[in-house]
Amino acid sequence: MKKLYLLLLASVLSFSPEQLQAQTAPPKTFSVAYQNAPLKQALTELEQKFGVKIFYREEWLTGKTVTLNLKNATLPEALQATLAGSEYVFMQYDAANVVVMPALLEKTSEGNIAAVRIRKDDIAPKVEIIGGPRIAPRNQKLTLKGVVKDGKHNEPAIGATVQVEKLGIGTVTDINGNYELKLVPGKHEVSISAVGLETQKRTIQLNGSGTLNAELLDIAFNLSEVQIEAERKNNNVAGVQMGVNRLSIKEIKKMPALLGEVDVVKTLQLLPGVTSVGEAAVGYNVRGGNADQNLILLDQVPVFNPMHLFGFFSVFNPDVVQDLTFYRGAIPAQFGGRLSSILDVKQKEGSYEKVQGSGGIGIVSGRLAVEGPVLHKKGSFLLAGRSSYSDWIFKKLPKASLRDDQASFYDGTIKFSALLSEQTKVMASGYRSHDSFGFSADTIYSSSTTNGSVSINHIFSDKFILNATAFTGDYAMNIDFNAPGNEAQYASGIKQQGFKTDLLVRQGRQKINVGGAATYYNFEQGSLVPLSEASNINADVLPLERALESALYLNDEIELNSVFSFTVGLRYSFYQNYGNGAVLNYQSGKPKNELTVVDTAYYGKNEVVQRYRGAEPRFALKYALNEKSSVKAGYSRTRQYMHVISNTLTISPVDIWKTSNSHIKPQIGDQVSLGYFRNLKQNTIETSAEIYYKQIKDQLDFKEGADLFLNHQLETALIAANGEAYGLELMVNKKGGLLTGWASYAYSRSWLKTNSSFAEEQINEGRKYPTSYDKPHNLNLVLNYQLTRRLSASANFTYSTGRPFTASTAFYVIEGNVVPYYADRNQYRIPDYHRLDLSLTFLTNLRKNKKWEGNWNLAVYNVYARNNAYSVFYRHKYGSQPRVFQLAVIGTAIPSISYNFKF
Repeated sequence: MKKLYLLLLASVLSFSPEQLQAQTAPPKTFSVAYQNAPLKQALTELEQKFGVKIFYREEWLTGKTVTLNLKNATLPEALQATLAGSEYVFMQYDAANVVVMPALLEKTSEGNIAAVRIRKDDIAPKVEIIGGPRIAPRNQKLTLKGVVKDGKHNEPAIGATVQVEKLGIGTVTDINGNYELKLVPGKHEVSISAVGLETQKRTIQLNGSGTLNAELLDIAFNLSEVQIEAERKNNNVAGVQMGVNRLSIKEIKKMPALLGEVDVVKTLQLLPGVTSVGEAAVGYNVRGGNADQNLILLDQVPVFNPMHLFGFFSVFNPDVVQDLTFYRGAIPAQFGGRLSSILDVKQKEGSYEKVQGSGGIGIVSGRLAVEGPVLHKKGSFLLAGRSSYSDWIFKKLPKASLRDDQASFYDGTIKFSALLSEQTKVMASGYRSHDSFGFSADTIYSSSTTNGSVSINHIFSDKFILNATAFTGDYAMNIDFNAPGNEAQYASGIKQQGFKTDLLVRQGRQKINVGGAATYYNFEQGSLVPLSEASNINADVLPLERALESALYLNDEIELNSVFSFTVGLRYSFYQNYGNGAVLNYQSGKPKNELTVVDTAYYGKNEVVQRYRGAEPRFALKYALNEKSSVKAGYSRTRQYMHVISNTLTISPVDIWKTSNSHIKPQIGDQVSLGYFRNLKQNTIETSAEIYYKQIKDQLDFKEGADLFLNHQLETALIAANGEAYGLELMVNKKGGLLTGWASYAYSRSWLKTNSSFAEEQINEGRKYPTSYDKPHNLNLVLNYQLTRRLSASANFTYSTGRPFTASTAFYVIEGNVVPYYADRNQYRIPDYHRLDLSLTFLTNLRKNKKWEGNWNLAVYNVYARNNAYSVFYRHKYGSQPRVFQLAVIGTAIPSISYNFKF
């Protein structure tokens, strides 16, 4: 207890006097009389009268009273009289701060409060005996295991560090908060810590194998650090994996936000190797890959459209997100189905102890989350919702043609958890989102996602942990055409059902994950249905496509010694495309078009049309140069059986999700990477340099003039191309102190090349050309500075090379019509992109034990009103040449204010 107090005291008093300075001048004297008044009441009144903050532990004052009579007493006189006769003394740090402590504590000869120590005759720390009264033989290796939880929310503390510093032995907790250490018998001091939580020091007498559980509480006064955390403080050096980041949701909330809403996906875009597809868009590109090559998981369920409100917001409610892990390098064998990256988002469990909530109110949206215990604290619930009220913005626009535009969204989350036993936990979660927007009354776009999952976690022993999940999902896209005479509705979507199992096996320095997964898909490729008898639109429906994607995997992480460790994995994937309809066959040795169709094959429902399968080896290794630096290398092969067919850069409601079939092959990606990692100043500064090279086979592009909408022969509009991407990524991340943040720079190139021998299936005559998302130079700067205990400031700056586009270099006039002539694809670039965002966050309540916690956030997006181009288009006026224009989604500074709260 005393050591915990000393840690609390040191963290509180590590602030500079300027930070803790009172805002108003305190009165010089105080007069009052108490008769058996509660001691806490007396100290509270002293705080109010003198304008100071008095730090103490609540349990010290329980049941204690004070009787005294003060007349014109100064603050030291009043404190001395109030604490007289108790076992506590006080120490005044400066004019605004006082610390109450047990009388057995004293300050150093220098008078430095932060160096308070325990006297030599202090009571020895409590020793916890583990493994029975009889000690095991000295040369025997014992197992210390347990579960680390966030004590406030009763949730697993993922990535918490458990270590015995004197022996240099440590480990980190898994996704369920479990850990395991191998120790010799004897007395050990175990340190347990996690990001944003207090560190526990536990002294144990380990006589035999046993359990040591821990609950970590929030740090009393946490600095507002912007952090990118992996599993342990030095994991970027000591861990095997490279190109992986775990982001702290607490710190993401402090970053500058667009329209008052923080966004986890936009934070990803500030990492090296990750670029945005455009202004305010949620879609992103990773190491030269297309936007559809990123797998996004929400509680293990794939999310096909991660955007709200044209891409201004992502679908992730920050109040319910527990943990985000982002893989962009050597992806572990547990994951597959996409070539470029995996974003694994886990929603938190509800509190098992008490009802509590959080939320926020911004200028265009509001959110609320409530959680609490059920089943006599053996279970928990979480309910969360978020909705926009943005239509008022359009009503205020000066341009009359825009006042009828509309845009809205909502999403909701429900989650239940239950502890069936000490070894078994069951969780069920559901998610629903909906978007609707239109720039005229004639056309309304909408999309919705409905997902659900049930998972079970069972601990067989300290060596075997099973996780299993079953899920379902429904993603639907619609366009309503309401123009008189053309009333119709277009609809498409994807339905999915699947399961995943993972068995974690721990054996000494070895950690093995083995399991499998399977997902059954129904692709509704598109249908157009007239909405009235007077409509001139003809009905048209594309046939359904069905597919089954499954995989088995094994991932083995081995730590040979403190210098060398590696991970080897193998994923073997299977894909079957099923029929219920006709499949066209084309003449061999000819380009695919309407003239080369030779016959039609018919397949019954769930009859196999095409099979694909293949091995996906993964490998990563780490060589430690010393305790502060290491070299890592990795290789991964991935297969992607699903494709997005689109002529837009970001994910949109008109995208076509297409399964691999007889005419469309799966994409195959191979990536190698090499990196150097070094930590400075006790792991508070992380530096890294990584290079990578990636090859992609059978990535889809579309032919010149291709028509993608309701195309019954879509394969005739597509071209298979081979991709190539390479780059250098540099990063410096400062995690400690008043000023925190990171700076990153990436040089990257991304190319495509068609290899068909037919001219109509070639782009740029078969020469290599840059992809639409090729941006060679990317620079990001993220800073957060703690101005005072209440006030913090954040800034983001981003710069990137303008993306390529295809320009019209000439035009022809044919029978009075202007026909543009376009040069080679993607040979010109829009202007470079750069933007600065600023924000201030003000905390309204600094008390540790508070029933309501709130903060105000004032942000400005695009501070200097940069008119960044999103795209380029051409417009022709009669009698003149076509003129080029650039479209800017946000061409001005956008201020916002929001209030966020917890209770």
